[in-house]
Amino acid sequence: MKLIVCLFFAITVFGQEKPIEIKIDSLSVLNSNETERKFVLHYHLTNLTNKPITFILDPKEVIPIGAGSLRPNVYYKLYENDTAIEANGILTGNSNIRYFKSEADYTRYIDSVDTYIKSRTPEQLSQIKKEGFLEHIQNMEANQTKHFRSILVWDKRRYHRNDVIEYYIEEKEKHFIELHINLMTEELLMSFSEAEKKELLKDKTLTKGWFTSNKMEINLGE
Repeated sequence: MKLIVCLFFAITVFGQEKPIEIKIDSLSVLNSNETERKFVLHYHLTNLTNKPITFILDPKEVIPIGAGSLRPNVYYKLYENDTAIEANGILTGNSNIRYFKSEADYTRYIDSVDTYIKSRTPEQLSQIKKEGFLEHIQNMEANQTKHFRSILVWDKRRYHRNDVIEYYIEEKEKHFIELHINLMTEELLMSFSEAEKKELLKDKTLTKGWFTSNKMEINLGE
């Protein structure tokens, strides 16, 4: 009997169709100089079902897959041939690059962020979180496709380190990029009360799950 139940469960899980497709359409070099190379990334999301779907995602920023599993962003993962490169920060989003002339400028910036957070009441911080959650709600009609564009920047550094693991990006090897989305609900609402969760999710059935794109070659050569 146990074997029959497990078999039925396996057939049910593997028989389910994915509701969402994420696919890289193209990746090209926007410009390149001695210190950096910019890539323009085009990708799309498709609702594969015949009914509308709703989910939480911030498609404006593509971040490293190791940058934080509880952030509702699009993640990228890099490979050298078939081997994953687990180092973070090899590529950065062009819109999020912030330059500092000195360590003192960086410290002042961090202090200003801390001051802003400390100046807000718990109610204000809760309201900011709510607005952020609502801002990232995405709606897609049946079989709808949405196209996105993102700029990624490589500073041409080849040596990277992730804790004790070292990586060197070989200029003569092939490299690939892959996108992931982790659609969540409860994980993003852990700091909210039950009443707040009910308010935010009223009349909404959210699609959840982890979805992976195709791989696309990326030029990290000389």
